[in-house]
Amino acid sequence: MKKFIQKLFAQKLASFSQRKGLMRSKKVNRKGLAFGFTLIELLVAALIASLLVSVLLSFLVGVLDSDRKETAKSNAQEELQAAISYISDDLQEAIYIYGADALANINSQLPHTQAQSSSTSTKCNSTDCTPVLVFWKRYNYNPTATGKYSKTNTPQTQKIGCMPYTGTPLDDCKSADIPFGRDTYTYSLVAYYLKNDTNLVSAIWSNTARILRWELKDGYAWSCSNGGVLSTATTPPTAPAGCPPVAFAAQRSPTTSPLITTPTTVDNGYYFIVPDKGFNRPDFTSAGTLSNLAGAWKKFDDFNFGTNPFTTLVDFMDDTDYKANQGGGNDAGVATSATTASEIKIPIGKNITITASGLTAITNPDCDDPSVGVGNTNPASASNIAGTVTQRVPDAFATNNPSRLTSFYACVAPENVTVRIFMRGNALARLGVAKTNRAPNPNNITFFPTADVRSFGRSGVGLKKK
Repeated sequence: MKKFIQKLFAQKLASFSQRKGLMRSKKVNRKGLAFGFTLIELLVAALIASLLVSVLLSFLVGVLDSDRKETAKSNAQEELQAAISYISDDLQEAIYIYGADALANINSQLPHTQAQSSSTSTKCNSTDCTPVLVFWKRYNYNPTATGKYSKTNTPQTQKIGCMPYTGTPLDDCKSADIPFGRDTYTYSLVAYYLKNDTNLVSAIWSNTARILRWELKDGYAWSCSNGGVLSTATTPPTAPAGCPPVAFAAQRSPTTSPLITTPTTVDNGYYFIVPDKGFNRPDFTSAGTLSNLAGAWKKFDDFNFGTNPFTTLVDFMDDTDYKANQGGGNDAGVATSATTASEIKIPIGKNITITASGLTAITNPDCDDPSVGVGNTNPASASNIAGTVTQRVPDAFATNNPSRLTSFYACVAPENVTVRIFMRGNALARLGVAKTNRAPNPNNITFFPTADVRSFGRSGVGLKKK
């Protein structure tokens, strides 16, 4: 009887469980009892799992975003360092670097003032390009490089450092060849610009700001190791025994400058490599300072931007518009009123004019300071008017600064051929942040990496007669 009652109770319990547990799993055990999770339990578990996944995903997204920002800052700093190192190496061959006043004198002769027919992305004109570093340097042609020289019939390719005795191309300088010009050098004019690309619609560049480089080279003059005579105004170069025939040399075209007409400038020289169109040699031998002589330079002809294009050195320069409370607008040597911590400070003030004993000099005491400028052991002052002049280029950021930017400027000591270069990048632009949202502030100032370097060119000794 007891077993019968227990069996009946178990059947009733099973029946009750089936009726009351309709939301449970249909899986049953061997005795017929159903078990599992309710729908509410499953929903709660799913919610908890989704919350955990969300937290993990947000953490992962944060890590990736942080890595992307650090990569952008690192890339900006590395490119700045590479660019400033390139310019510093370029300046090692400089024989004269233009200060602000001499640069203003030749501004109309520089390429950004000449009309250009090239594409918008490669233009550099007087409305968006500021010349910062303009200098003359020594340029040596590689004596083992090859070039085509003009013959009366067909141009022949020869090595620059040697010409064949027979006129037949040879692979190398041999006993029958005549070497020439191996130890000579030429001049070239180099200009570095800061270009504002904010309004440029380009799929190539960042549409922020770039540093551009432009160079104009002299030719490789005809000469002969056996006493050939260089050309004069009326006589072509002679070709004595053992020298290549005159037909190997060519003249520039036109030989008379269409731009320098008073006095008329003529170049009847013969060249193995003709000067770039527009090149004209600077006069560093006449009386006067190097700055006065360099400031009188004029181009021979209009430039050819097909053979002498603007090339981009570095992109993503800072395109933050200049503001007065950054400093840099006050006179050099006068404390700036800039106090806003969110603004990028400019440590170099404007150039000042000093006058003493009837003499005038334009100089910059901030650039004299070795901690921020070039360092100057003989600075010009009211008590030392004949001292060495240093100048900031550009002189004014609010005026005479077509790019309207401050991310590339320099302190120059022209007569000492010394310069200190300042650069500033913009990593926020690399992250796609719109200009309206990337103004510098205390929270993002690390996204504006800076770099500066002091560079020395060649000594001016021997350039001009005393």
